Amino acid sequence: MTTFSWHRGHAPTHRGRAPTVEPFWQVLSLGVSTVLFGIAVLVWPGQTLHLLGVLAGVWLIVLGVSRAIAALGGAQDTARRIFTGFVAAVLIVAGIACVRNAAGGVLLLATILGLAWLLSGFTQLAISVFTRGTARVWLTTLGVLSILVGLAFMLWPGPSLTTLVLLTGISALIIGAGEVAYALRSRRARPAVESGGAPA
Repeated sequence: MTTFSWHRGHAPTHRGRAPTVEPFWQVLSLGVSTVLFGIAVLVWPGQTLHLLGVLAGVWLIVLGVSRAIAALGGAQDTARRIFTGFVAAVLIVAGIACVRNAAGGVLLLATILGLAWLLSGFTQLAISVFTRGTARVWLTTLGVLSILVGLAFMLWPGPSLTTLVLLTGISALIIGAGEVAYALRSRRARPAVESGGAPA
């Protein structure tokens, strides 16, 4: 995500540019992928457990690959690179598990999706530590919301397929839209920060 951090009383360094936390393209791609996944889940005709599992698996793999690319590139310290790589690996494994066990049962799929949402939420909260101002509020809100959705998936006793479809689609739309909005807001704020102006 294209977020910026700075210390009070000190101007950003390196030609006025503050260090980034995550690249703009990454958070935008994550948000767009999540929104498209939510739309596909809600509007795809003839929704079945197998189809939902395949869609969820593809979505998680796309998120994992995006995280993996971010871990391999960009200016990150070793600890953050390892953490991002770990998140990417877990998401890809979860995606493969969804595809391979697409018809393994509603409870199994709900558990995998719940773990993915929990991991996503904790990742957002971890990233928020490196941000300040409204960026931290955005990331913390998205992180807490993801964790709550993950807990709902994990703790719901035997959800029906219809319930799982609705919960998956609606939560993906809300959180994905939030990520897209945050990415666009950060992108618009970048020129002001780079020119020495105050962040929005």
